[in-house]
Amino acid sequence: MARREFLQLAHTFNPNKNNVEGWFISEKLDGTRCLWDGGLTRGMPTKLVPWASVIDPKTGQRKKKIKPRSTGLWSRYGNPIIAPDWFLNQLPCCPLDGELWAGRGKFQLCRSICGGDNPDSRFEKIVFAVYSSPPLAQLFTTGEIKNTNMVCPVDFIRVEQWMRQRLLAKDLSLDPNDYQYLPPGSLFQDELKFLAANLDNSEASICYLHPQTRVTTTAQVDTFLDRVLDQGGEGIVIRDPQALWVPKRHRGLLKYKPYFDAEGVVTGFTSGRETDKGSKLLGMIGALILDFKGKRLELSGLTEAERAFATVAMTEHATKHPGVDMPADFYGPHFRPGQKVTFKYRELSDDGIPKEARYWRRRDRE
Repeated sequence: MARREFLQLAHTFNPNKNNVEGWFISEKLDGTRCLWDGGLTRGMPTKLVPWASVIDPKTGQRKKKIKPRSTGLWSRYGNPIIAPDWFLNQLPCCPLDGELWAGRGKFQLCRSICGGDNPDSRFEKIVFAVYSSPPLAQLFTTGEIKNTNMVCPVDFIRVEQWMRQRLLAKDLSLDPNDYQYLPPGSLFQDELKFLAANLDNSEASICYLHPQTRVTTTAQVDTFLDRVLDQGGEGIVIRDPQALWVPKRHRGLLKYKPYFDAEGVVTGFTSGRETDKGSKLLGMIGALILDFKGKRLELSGLTEAERAFATVAMTEHATKHPGVDMPADFYGPHFRPGQKVTFKYRELSDDGIPKEARYWRRRDRE
């Protein structure tokens, strides 16, 4: 069975290789990627949904904790996103691929709101910025999802039969006659027309088509990127109007940021020290020690609050032993060994070590 992902992923834009004149360009949002299935699975037991992530990739066994019911909103790794009814009631009866977003620089807030089991009033800060409406034949194309966060075989014939039965079910929370989707083979430009016709793009709408701008010249890409960065954004996305939506990393979808980003696993900490530049990190975390592809990477860029150790005893030990690796059982309120974090870097050295690496954010599983 061919390999696939749950959602479509982007390649990195190379200004020296990629000709994107005539493509669409938009801001890259820093939120929670999600799929809305049109309300088809809303209220269903999660374990009964064919594409739900119910298997632990590490053990191959059923997960110990599965959110019991689907809302129709799914994370990039096939887990239900628990949103309040008032939010779900405003979403249209069609498949939507997009981002739940709380605004620029509010990634952690967005994850906190969207990752819980019991949504609260903070969901009023969330909007659904829609990128695509993938045709069902492409969204559920046959293949095996197999990565560190999700394992799930997808059989389109089985899914199609299941969806037909579901649309005929009397307990469905939507009117089957209202359910809309694009035919197989639809292109991104077709998706944009479909979304413009099916979304309420008024200022008050919590679900809207993410603004897209046509690229007329190559120079426009950098100008657009500079404007997004000046406004506090993280980068841009460029899309081929003639491209099919496919559930894998695709060259018709490109991302462009001033820095690269990567993930590593926290294995420990160094202790801070005073330097001739006057920094005062005694008793605090000097750097995170990461395992990055089998290599050790010391990561800086933490705030003062993030540098704290968990106990007074740990702080005292770090004070007495500045600039060295801390014992294996040390941790802090923000970081623990085994935790995955994302960092930014300028480029890789000849031996594969990220240059100018700076901590960006914790990368909790979605």
